[in-house]
Amino acid sequence: MLHPIPLTLFTVLLLMVFLFLFHVRQKRKEFKTIDKDQDTSPKYHQEQLRKIADRLDRILADHKIYTNSDLTICDLANKLGTNRTYVSSSINTCYNQNFNSYVNQFRLDEMKDIILNENDVTNKELVSMCGFGSIDTMKRVVKQKTGLSLNDWKEQILREDNKPSCCNVFSQKQS
Repeated sequence: MLHPIPLTLFTVLLLMVFLFLFHVRQKRKEFKTIDKDQDTSPKYHQEQLRKIADRLDRILADHKIYTNSDLTICDLANKLGTNRTYVSSSINTCYNQNFNSYVNQFRLDEMKDIILNENDVTNKELVSMCGFGSIDTMKRVVKQKTGLSLNDWKEQILREDNKPSCCNVFSQKQS
């Protein structure tokens, strides 16, 4: 026959474990509810995406990692300490474009600076300096973003740079 004291002790212990597990489960439900409320709040979600977009802009502008032709959305997510879904959502929501289009805009701006500041840069050099995968990709991006061929776009950039600014024209008329 079983002794009543160990049986009672076992029952109390079992009841305590049950209550502890029940308490832990309730706390998990509370945390999930809090997280779910924040994630579904449009204002909270928009603020988080804007913060990611701002950090993304800073990283790309400061470190010029877009010059790496093998750059992926996962690379950027790792740099930001987040995941690729948040980076993608941030770019889509804040800039209304996809990852490739977003990064290619930085590459295009870099290319414009190089064209203006360096003489006689070949297309092959531009590809490697700006992070495009190939000359064809670079030409396609220029066409998509500007509506011009690569050579026409280069000529336009150089023409605009050689135009006198309104301040220079004004000061020349005054003299």
